[in-house]
Amino acid sequence: MQYQSLKIIRKPEIKLLTGLSTTSQFEQIKAGLLPRYINLGARSVGLFEHECQTILAARAAGKSDDDIKLIVKALIRQREQSANDLLKHLAA
Repeated sequence: MQYQSLKIIRKPEIKLLTGLSTTSQFEQIKAGLLPRYINLGARSVGLFEHECQTILAARAAGKSDDDIKLIVKALIRQREQSANDLLKHLAA
């Protein structure tokens, strides 16, 4: 069974990777143009690196905001499914 890289990057790294300020990150999440943050506890959040890279690739390919919203929804579904699959595998 293979899983996506679980490398999480935090807000400063997201800013370096995407060029988006923290405020812009929140606005893009609210607009559905960036996946929601993963709560890491103790006032700490981040995103999977591969999710940010996917959004950047879509933008580089000239995808519209509507297309990116669909990609974000797919990334969130994939995140949830991968987490459920991994947890089932670990429980077995």
